[in-house]
Amino acid sequence: MKRNHNLISINRAAGFHLDPALTHEESIILRALAAGRTDRQVCNDLRMEPTTFLSRLREMRQKIGTLDNVSLIAWAKRQIKDGDQRIDRPEEYGRLA
Repeated sequence: MKRNHNLISINRAAGFHLDPALTHEESIILRALAAGRTDRQVCNDLRMEPTTFLSRLREMRQKIGTLDNVSLIAWAKRQIKDGDQRIDRPEEYGRLA
């Protein structure tokens, strides 16, 4: 008996890239921070040195034109808001009992 495998295609081009000026790695970092991950968690997840992480944040602030990390993350949340509604409401996506 031949099994048909279900394939999932993920198109990240539209909603994943926050801004054309940012690299994909920078977009990943900002999405994680906007979702509530800590700096240390993002570094561990991406296997990134803290100094590299901090330099990426500095580069992103310069590209976006924000003065601090809080306003950078607020900018990212505004960019994500239309595409990913889970950012500010994690409690609505809990597991069913």
